[in-house]
Amino acid sequence: MEAGQGHSPPTSSSSETLMAALLSVPATQLCSLARALAADAHRLRCRLAFLLLSPPHFARALARLRSMPLPAKAALLGRVLLRSLLLLLPGLCPDGGSSHHHLHLPPPDLDAALLLLAMCDSYSPAASSPSPVDWRAVIVDDVVASALSVSGLGATPWAALAPYVDAAAKCRRFADVVSSADGAGKDGEGCGGASHAAVLALPAAAGDGAPCAICREEMSPGRRGACALRPCGHRFHWRCALRWLARRNTCPCCRAELPAEDALAETRRLWRAVERMARGGCHV
Repeated sequence: MEAGQGHSPPTSSSSETLMAALLSVPATQLCSLARALAADAHRLRCRLAFLLLSPPHFARALARLRSMPLPAKAALLGRVLLRSLLLLLPGLCPDGGSSHHHLHLPPPDLDAALLLLAMCDSYSPAASSPSPVDWRAVIVDDVVASALSVSGLGATPWAALAPYVDAAAKCRRFADVVSSADGAGKDGEGCGGASHAAVLALPAAAGDGAPCAICREEMSPGRRGACALRPCGHRFHWRCALRWLARRNTCPCCRAELPAEDALAETRRLWRAVERMARGGCHV
């Protein structure tokens, strides 16, 4: 047998793909990106410290987290991991990601997400712990140990980038695991509807006499009542586009993708863009 015959080419890990995509970021922007990530990490650490120092607020956030069913916890974790990907690679979005609907979490959700991540990072099944677990004490011990570590004390650009690279890599793996558990494909394009923000931002367009690809009725020339999808520009009746995009986030003509409302579907869409960036292609 010839060398290499019968073997598939090695696939890059999620972290390697992210690092390759980061190489497409101009060197002049890396310092500003590192500063923005460091500022965001500082804000999140301060918020977590506030929760730990305020027993009433900690209890409220923990009660909210415990009241969530498992699918809601998974969705929350998916959103906060997706947020790390958007902050790490703002070039994934045409406007730099600043207005992306998954980037901003409401304060109650953010507090619950911070606790959930801290609980995941600090919990050790092998360690003996009382029942029920005193999560506040466990998280405080882990936060102090992390702050006093070499990486916690670091002030290099990589010290700011590394946690976001790690979280963004987990974002892809988490989406794959949840999709497999739900019986969906890992790459499932067009799963779920388009984001509400993306639909509201669609520009109005005049009909051009061509038939609407959804209902097949003519779009009267010169008359409003049609919209153009982004980024492809294909036109449809507003009423048809709204019904279509409520179920799918793809153009019915060319399958160009719009941002998805569901965090896991949006993770898969953005990860395909990350892979194109890693190969040196277009971002979105």
